[in-house]
Amino acid sequence: MSDTDHVDVLIVGAGISGIGAAYYLQREHPQRSYAILEARGVTGGTWDLFRYPGIRSDSDLHTFGYEFKPWRDEHAIATADKILAYLRETAAENGIDSHIRFHHKVLGADWDSTRSRWTVDIERTHADGRGVELVQISANWLFCGGGYYRYDQGYTPTSKAGTDSPDTSFIPSTGQRISTTPASGSS
Repeated sequence: MSDTDHVDVLIVGAGISGIGAAYYLQREHPQRSYAILEARGVTGGTWDLFRYPGIRSDSDLHTFGYEFKPWRDEHAIATADKILAYLRETAAENGIDSHIRFHHKVLGADWDSTRSRWTVDIERTHADGRGVELVQISANWLFCGGGYYRYDQGYTPTSKAGTDSPDTSFIPSTGQRISTTPASGSS
């Protein structure tokens, strides 16, 4: 491992939760240092990942949005593009985007009771894609706002062998419909 940094607060994920946590941290504890780790090269989490036609919120944005930045769009149920723009605008307006470290994938975190801090193991991919290195960051507090989707390889269901009816599955991260029916003659 190389590059051991220390911050007061380490936030995992640059989606709606991570951006919100950073805002409140800045407002309530402006003296605290922080960084946001984002495994991908962009902000937005779910609202950037999923690309299928018609994706939108299932909750009104007056409730789902931030209390410190009220939703002003005429449509309370918003499309992914509008939500993504709202998140990115919020991060830019509040200087949060300058704290984001892109291409930093958390591999694990260990708590050290004697030092009262977390040590987080990270896989950092160079922006040009030409290499990966392992780094560590220590923090007094660790906020996990990474969501529950596995970005690098979403779940792809498989069909039960021997089924007679064609099955298809919808992959929300790509908008694809795929067949999960075994090929003829396979089991």
